[in-house]
Amino acid sequence: MYSFEHYIHFVDGKVTEDNLPKEVVVNDTTITFKYGEPIQLHVVVDVKNEMSLHYVFEDNVHAEVIETRHVEENGVLNRTFTNGAYSHVNFFNENEGTGKNTYLDEGHSSHDSMLQLGYSELSDASIEASYTFELDGEGADVRLRMAALSKDKEKKHYKVHIKHNAPHTTGIMDNYGVAKDEAHLVIDGIGTITNGQNGSASHQTNKIIVFDPKCYASANPFLYIDEYDVQASHAAGVGKMDEEHLYYLQSRGLTKRQAMQLITYGYLMPVVEVVDNKMIKERFELALSKVGA
Repeated sequence: MYSFEHYIHFVDGKVTEDNLPKEVVVNDTTITFKYGEPIQLHVVVDVKNEMSLHYVFEDNVHAEVIETRHVEENGVLNRTFTNGAYSHVNFFNENEGTGKNTYLDEGHSSHDSMLQLGYSELSDASIEASYTFELDGEGADVRLRMAALSKDKEKKHYKVHIKHNAPHTTGIMDNYGVAKDEAHLVIDGIGTITNGQNGSASHQTNKIIVFDPKCYASANPFLYIDEYDVQASHAAGVGKMDEEHLYYLQSRGLTKRQAMQLITYGYLMPVVEVVDNKMIKERFELALSKVGA
């Protein structure tokens, strides 16, 4: 059940099982990571109603975290991230929710910190999500990668916002999605550089492939730039599945379902390729291998 030697399991905000290293302290639903040996932790979260969870990474912390979430019908999960100076955090999110879920993330990064996030959004749920990360210290760096699948009659809407509040900060997001059957999938990517934050860089990619005529998809990039000496870019696209690719795969003996599974896997794979952390790559690859299974 647990991917690392050290783990903690919450059920509706209560710890039911744990094996924590000395560098991790838990107080109610606040998990504090203290400076010491590099930390690996698997967090499992079961939510029936609503829960708040707070991650605090103190200065100079190096950590790898996997969070596996099981959120039930109409469940709400609120999370905050505090990243101390010179911290380096790799964080992978596995979504295994059902029904209709709401997710709210808010993060703040201090100077010269690095936060790399992977979001595996392949659950059998309809989702309303808002993920906001603010770069509050000079040299702060946030890199977010998402792979989203919306199928059947699911409705999934993600708002991903990286805000630069200090100079020489970097915010990069790569969001890839697949919509099929009669599902809805909307991804809003927002990059904000406030006045005075010179030398900052905000880049984003939002791409969705559409499989069926009854599904709906929208990829919406927004850049709000109030400073001249910056780098900023966006790429967005929504396109239909290539029928020639589907025909080719079926002509080689695959069923239509197998062919669509393979195309979905291939389309979402770029999210893995841009990740530079082994743990996150492996978790993405494991999650994607289950698509359509």
